[in-house]
Amino acid sequence: MIEEVVEGAFKVVGRFLGYIVLEIIFELLLKGPGYFISKQFTKRAPDPDGFIVVLLGFLFWAVLSIGAYSVYLTIDGSANT
Repeated sequence: MIEEVVEGAFKVVGRFLGYIVLEIIFELLLKGPGYFISKQFTKRAPDPDGFIVVLLGFLFWAVLSIGAYSVYLTIDGSANT
């Protein structure tokens, strides 16, 4: 009986924390850069929940990751010669 209550409480807390983490990742890290990038290229304010904002957020992180990896390869490759 007490195990069911504790298990239920842990499920609620786990779902709440998962929701918070998902919101932080999706809203701040993905939509944030996408919104600011799309704001630079449009005359009116972009829709913060729009497809373009999310797409530009993905592209931002993809370009940033590829750039960081290429810098890493350049630095690592020059250290070995």
